[in-house]
Amino acid sequence: MKLTEIVANVLSIDPAILSNESNAKNTPNWDSARHIDLMLAVEVAFEVQFTMPEITSMQNLGDMRSLLVQKGALESAVAA
Repeated sequence: MKLTEIVANVLSIDPAILSNESNAKNTPNWDSARHIDLMLAVEVAFEVQFTMPEITSMQNLGDMRSLLVQKGALESAVAA
């Protein structure tokens, strides 16, 4: 499952509205509680574990993609 689809599913939104700049301030339903749900869903789907500093450093969807690439869970930041 692609990252965009996971985020859209957790937030109950259309994946077409998501971009690398999507974040809690500009995306419907993305609040602190859903952020935790989102982190857990991504960890399970991509079989990775985020540290607290990593979680707090992710400011938008692009940051999340980049971190997944760094962890070897994605081949490229545009593939998600």
